[in-house]
Amino acid sequence: MPDVMTSKERFINALELKEVDRVPLGYLWFGAGDAVLDRMNANMKDVYYSPKGIARAQLLAREMYHHDNVMSPWGCLLVEAEAFGAKINIKKDGYPSIAEFPLKSAKEYENIDPIDIERSERVKTIQESISLLKEQVEDEVFISCAMLTPLMLASQLMDGSRMLIEMVKDSDNFHSLLDVLTDSCIAFADIMLDAGADGAFIENGGSTSDLFSPDMAEKFGFQYSKKLYSHIQDSGGYVLSHNCANHAFYELEKALEPDALNFFFGNVEALGKKYGVDCVKLHNHKHIGCSERYCFRDFKYLTDSGICLMGNVNPYAFNSESIGNIAAEVKSCMDAAPDRGFILSTGCEIPLNTPQEEMEILWESMRSYSEVED
Repeated sequence: MPDVMTSKERFINALELKEVDRVPLGYLWFGAGDAVLDRMNANMKDVYYSPKGIARAQLLAREMYHHDNVMSPWGCLLVEAEAFGAKINIKKDGYPSIAEFPLKSAKEYENIDPIDIERSERVKTIQESISLLKEQVEDEVFISCAMLTPLMLASQLMDGSRMLIEMVKDSDNFHSLLDVLTDSCIAFADIMLDAGADGAFIENGGSTSDLFSPDMAEKFGFQYSKKLYSHIQDSGGYVLSHNCANHAFYELEKALEPDALNFFFGNVEALGKKYGVDCVKLHNHKHIGCSERYCFRDFKYLTDSGICLMGNVNPYAFNSESIGNIAAEVKSCMDAAPDRGFILSTGCEIPLNTPQEEMEILWESMRSYSEVED
């Protein structure tokens, strides 16, 4: 067993499929953030455009919840869209939303200029928050920026139904849009890495048969995401690919070669037929969410792929009728985890209004399990 590690050492060792002193605990965006903001005597709107507020909230969240990473932007995946002219509704008690899309068609791709990423005040806010986090944690904690794949960014710049129509009816211009958005995503990643981020947590939830055929996902998603992922890795950063879709394209996720895949549920029946995953055998289905979870110890397609797996505690176990579900979720995930290359986290974000007491159950359950294993 390795000596006691720093959070950053632990996190990176897991990403590189090396030994760890204990399983890292990963944090997504701003889970259970209301309790953190209450401690700060602030609300979401107060800190949205404040680099110091963003950094302080992440550091305080880590102090309260014990995770091994910090992240910015934590309260929003609209940073790049805002840089390109999307109108944003800023809320006091929740994440912002898009009030107005900046593009009406793919042919307006010429209105998108990657240099706007560098000019954006919102991007500068996030850049400074990363720098402040780096000053505070130095090499003790893994720092991640959060961003979108080019296709997911397109969905923030154009109404979803319009985007799907454009992909079919004006594919040439849509590819031109994706080209310029890929350059924009790379520019954003470079700024964050230069500011001190160790890697990027990238939203790739659009890579799913719930939205696209495999051919469309590969044609409009994969090649652009691959360019982004490879650029970040070639620049010395780690890539954590987040795909919480029920019918994710796991072949494409594997081909992207991220350092980690953060996943949520899967369709048990479909995964069983395709990959031989036997969820019924491995889980007690009385626990919340298990009927929709795939069991990744049997998911050899990914566990033997050289990709760290990051998941997949059900966030719906929080604020549920029984807090015992949280401990059961932790045990289910730890029992199914590979021996190396695993980060315990939720499969998607923990609700903002989750009480701190429930986050303590998450931490204590993981720690107790690790002690039993030792």
